[in-house]
Amino acid sequence: MKIKIPSFYPVVVIAMVFAGAVQAAPNAKKSKSENQPAGISPTPVQAAPKAKKIKQPKHQLAFAQADDGDGFLTVFEFAKTQGPGTPLVEIRRRFLPIDTSGAFEVVLDPVTGEPAVDPATGQPVLGNPVSDGLISLAEWEAYVAGKKKLKSTLSRFELADFNGDGQLEPVEFGYLFSPMVKAENTLIEFENIDIDDDGFISEEEFYASYYSL
Repeated sequence: MKIKIPSFYPVVVIAMVFAGAVQAAPNAKKSKSENQPAGISPTPVQAAPKAKKIKQPKHQLAFAQADDGDGFLTVFEFAKTQGPGTPLVEIRRRFLPIDTSGAFEVVLDPVTGEPAVDPATGQPVLGNPVSDGLISLAEWEAYVAGKKKLKSTLSRFELADFNGDGQLEPVEFGYLFSPMVKAENTLIEFENIDIDDDGFISEEEFYASYYSL
């Protein structure tokens, strides 16, 4: 004998399954809470404390901002740490005593011809610092820590003569002026001093002008 199943039977089964799932959900929550010991509330998860940023000393920060990433300052990078309107000859006057590289010229005793020795200390007499054209972080920190800022005794002509060929090109002549001065104005002055019109200012032409003062 065949039993006829009403057409709505699948709907009834689905409804019963759904009702069972809804009823099981509160029981699951209740079961979870029953596992928690009485009188003890759940421990909240605490966020890890934020790491404190270590502030970099100002002088090291200034060095890092001027440095192109190689760990040394050229005279042009050193200029970034000085006043924005300072002529490059003045920048170089400050730069050269800092750029010691830990080495100094040997001073010879005029009598013996041997390296001179200070009789009071017994230490070798140090001459001018030997420059390598770069300031290391150690040299920079020594400069910052020093109370007295040394300056080079080179003349303005020598300081402007970057390549050391004994004459000034237009660009080198421009180092005598503030970067705020327009290039065309310095070129006019250059042409006025370059008496022989050879495109260079000799030491004689320079010292005949008021820029040597």
